[in-house]
Amino acid sequence: MTYRELINQVLIRLREDTISSDWSGNINDSSVISAYQKVIGSLVNDAKRSMEERHDWLNLRETVDISTVNGTKNYNLSSGQEIKIIDSINNDTGMHLRQVSKVYINTVKYPSDPTGEPLYYGFNGSDASNNLKVDLSPVPTEAHTISFDIVKYQDELATATTVLKVPSKPVILGAWARAIAERGEDGGTQSSIMANEANEALKQAIMLDSGNTTYETDWFVETNV
Repeated sequence: MTYRELINQVLIRLREDTISSDWSGNINDSSVISAYQKVIGSLVNDAKRSMEERHDWLNLRETVDISTVNGTKNYNLSSGQEIKIIDSINNDTGMHLRQVSKVYINTVKYPSDPTGEPLYYGFNGSDASNNLKVDLSPVPTEAHTISFDIVKYQDELATATTVLKVPSKPVILGAWARAIAERGEDGGTQSSIMANEANEALKQAIMLDSGNTTYETDWFVETNV
């Protein structure tokens, strides 16, 4: 479902005017979208991000490869986007790398960093472009291809035709509940009902998504949308 369709689904439920097909470009730069429609667009993104954080959605999974260089410890892992690492493996040896803390990385480097085949990785902040960085330990002494299985959250929806990657129903219901709460017209009663419906839809979506993988079935659902 596209961003425009998501916004319109919420607006219909609120009995508000929907966005016409004339909209193109970024929502914040469009003259055909009202201020309230832009508010609903923001609430759709809020609901989307909340949903993305509840489960490792298969549609958000991808593999990032880094090629090690002799003597280089630190590597960029993402391109300015929030990610979650599920697994890491050295494609040349078949060894899975274990995530360790920055404290561990700092502890083992005295009197000098160990060198050899990387067995561990640890987060080490980000660069000026907000690229997530990782340290490898031991520091590689030859070229390896290290694959990281990650979950990468979709960028905020901004243009009419951008397609949502996660299931749409929980996002629509979550945004609707937020819109009702934002209006403050019902003392919280209807928004609470809609929040519960959104959580039920989220549970069902997670069950379906989890059923498509044989190993990764750990998931949880929080009560707030």
